[in-house]
Amino acid sequence: MAESVLYKPNQYDDAYACDPGVLRFLSTVLSHLPPQSQVLDVGCGTGKPVAETLAAAGHFITGIDNVHAMVELSQKRIPNSVFQLSDMREYVHPKGKQLDAVLMVRSLFRLGREEIEETVRKYGSWLHSGGLVCIATMAADDFSPDNMLSGYDPDGLCAREVRKRFMGNQVTSALFTRAGWKQLLQKNGFDIVDQKKNVFRPPDRIDSDALPYYYIIAKKV
Repeated sequence: MAESVLYKPNQYDDAYACDPGVLRFLSTVLSHLPPQSQVLDVGCGTGKPVAETLAAAGHFITGIDNVHAMVELSQKRIPNSVFQLSDMREYVHPKGKQLDAVLMVRSLFRLGREEIEETVRKYGSWLHSGGLVCIATMAADDFSPDNMLSGYDPDGLCAREVRKRFMGNQVTSALFTRAGWKQLLQKNGFDIVDQKKNVFRPPDRIDSDALPYYYIIAKKV
């Protein structure tokens, strides 16, 4: 499996590991989790801050990432958790091991619309009733039309090519609107229980745009 990454692990930590918006989001997630929850961290990166924070609170973490260096670093930092090399589009969770929560924190930006829809469906199927899907993404609503290379889909729920600068690179992402996320989650049996927005401004040395992150916690019903 080929690795695809725009930065080195230490560069990502320098830029994003201490984002106050993510830390507040994790605090809210923890308030919804039962003790000793089984948690899947999708796109675990360096393990900071997601897996590290949840493991420190007594939860059991399985992390996946498609970059070997990220998986190695996460395992070194959080030895009592399990990390493995896997593309989120190909990962299959072991049968009979239901999850209490799936976290997707800034891990969906390289997927197309249909891939995001399938990811939410597949990962949601591994949660028991009352389980949580916790997503840190961005909503298309919060971007200017100037950032959209191809506009919205006919249903108005997703913009497939939203342009932004990230760690020295011009990148595009498929972004759902907030209404699109609500519809997608409801279609897969989830109710949104918490949602917030926060603009994060990385240090100038990171060469990234200030971006409006959108945080969602949804419960399987």
